[in-house]
Amino acid sequence: MNPVHSEKCKSCGTFFRPHANTSMTRLLRFLTLLLLCTTTVFADSRAEEVLKQARQAIGGEEQLQKIQGLHINGQYRRVFGERQLAGDREISILLPNKYLVEDAMNSGGLSTAMINTRGLNGENAWSGSSGGGGMVFRIAGPGGAQATPEQMEAGLRRIYTAEFSRYLLAMILTAPSSLPVEYKYAGESDVEDVQAEVIDVTAPDNFAVRLFFDKKSHLPLLLSYRGPKPRVMTMTRQGNGTARSADDIKKAREEAEKKLHAEAPITPEEVDFYIRLTDHKKVGGLTLPHKLTFLTGEEISEEFEISKYELNPQFKADQFEKH
Repeated sequence: MNPVHSEKCKSCGTFFRPHANTSMTRLLRFLTLLLLCTTTVFADSRAEEVLKQARQAIGGEEQLQKIQGLHINGQYRRVFGERQLAGDREISILLPNKYLVEDAMNSGGLSTAMINTRGLNGENAWSGSSGGGGMVFRIAGPGGAQATPEQMEAGLRRIYTAEFSRYLLAMILTAPSSLPVEYKYAGESDVEDVQAEVIDVTAPDNFAVRLFFDKKSHLPLLLSYRGPKPRVMTMTRQGNGTARSADDIKKAREEAEKKLHAEAPITPEEVDFYIRLTDHKKVGGLTLPHKLTFLTGEEISEEFEISKYELNPQFKADQFEKH
């Protein structure tokens, strides 16, 4: 399922190509991506006007400027080929550069939940898991060699900064002040037969996304971007669900990393990613999306249904510390 048919968008040169027609309950039809051009300035007056209308539609500049933090609770369903994982998700955001995601899942009906965590605290980035399972992400160093701890942290920082920024742009149409962005008008398109206006958002370190806004309501409909296709090696629990020792967990992780390293392609496949924004509801003085549907290429990779937003929460002093 491709989210948009774009006939009037202007190509900025980074990539563009028509996508095939698919459907997910008609979630996104026809999409031609013509993306990315440029880098918290406006490259043209039309981009400024479209973003101003959109921010007004979700609550207005005055309300948005008051947002310094978000706490989000919901349920996710993630798809890995024929396998699915589901559970609770908690997202903590404190501007300008603190971000924490905690995904809890209960695999195979076991009584003990497995929790995967990823965090960004200024210049520090980290990930972790508890419960004896989880996922292994491989970040390669120069020449494809296994990355050093410093390279790993730098890679995680880049990944999480981009992820954090996409969440903010999708929800409150604002990039973190730690990320200098530029907005450029890209033309018109449609998302599920809804006419949309499109803005390209770019920043240093190859950050680039495209935002689609309903031409009538001005609400955000879709965010798209391009990147390497993720390769994930899952680690499953052994035995009858009994707790595994730290040594067992370490060994399983090392084996998964070794297998992932051996199978990693020299050049990662580049694919298109989409985040469909639906079910907008009032929260305080803002109108925010309560369902996010993530697609990798033409396949749904995840659905995230938000049950609660908390605006400007009071976080614990150590909320964003590695744990």
